Amino acid sequence: MKYSTSASDWFILNRPPDKDGLIMDIPGFWTLKQLILDIRRIGFGTKLSEPILILTHHKIATRLMTRVFRPLAKRRGFRFKRLLGKVSDIPNNCDILQLTHSVVEDELLDKGYRGVRIIRDPRDVIVSGYLYHQRCGDHEQFVVNEDFSDDNFRFPTVPWPVDCQNIEARRDFVSLFNGKSYQTKITELDKEAGIVFEMDGYAGVTINTMLDWKERSEILTIKMEDIVADFDVLFERIFRWLGFEEKVIKEELVWAQAQDLNRMSVRDIKENSHISTGKLTKWKEFFTPDIIGEYTNRFGDAHCILGYDEF
Repeated sequence: MKYSTSASDWFILNRPPDKDGLIMDIPGFWTLKQLILDIRRIGFGTKLSEPILILTHHKIATRLMTRVFRPLAKRRGFRFKRLLGKVSDIPNNCDILQLTHSVVEDELLDKGYRGVRIIRDPRDVIVSGYLYHQRCGDHEQFVVNEDFSDDNFRFPTVPWPVDCQNIEARRDFVSLFNGKSYQTKITELDKEAGIVFEMDGYAGVTINTMLDWKERSEILTIKMEDIVADFDVLFERIFRWLGFEEKVIKEELVWAQAQDLNRMSVRDIKENSHISTGKLTKWKEFFTPDIIGEYTNRFGDAHCILGYDEF
């Protein structure tokens, strides 16, 4: 797949982004916008020859990749969709599909679609989750849910990656909370107990999902740490891997730079609810010898399997 900019793209390419890096929307014009996108896809050949997959995990570049690829799709006349939970097929009229939890059927991946998967040091997945789940608001429905009347234990009683597991796994997950919301439970514990709770909770699900991944030649795996360390180089690599032409890569890299953590001001970081401290690697500040022991008992050398250094 190769895509280059046509003359019809000028207006959209020159519209300013809003404060979140997303193209501004005019209320009431959603249907018209979709119609225009369809016309552009058909009339100007902006539809991709085959879909692109963007695979992320909770607390692993999910918001970052959405903020890069959703506006990219709007500028280029593509259809972007973002799915939660387990995914078994590509939705109709979809060019770029983000799988926010990387829970996907082998049947879909075996079709050979090109994509990119983002991973992170599992020790930082734990710390990031521990910090975030103490302060996230209602937009994280599962974390603040206090209603456990659903005997099937489906979302929002459990998070999306657990929602697709069997009922025994869902029931076991809910049993961790002792009838309280995830947020209430984690905030009432001291730091070490809270980190262990996160290991057994959402972070543990994410780590096991990363470990269960079967490498495929069409899916490029990128470390979140590498993106933060060298944003431009890594996103240029991602865009090129996904098949964009050089002119498009150059233009989209400029737009993407608004999401670079190292380019953000202190105020930008403070106002972003998905960023805890502005520092990506935090586990060394939180992992005591006891925490290392708890981690090792649960995950062994998961960090080494994923390509990270020893303790």
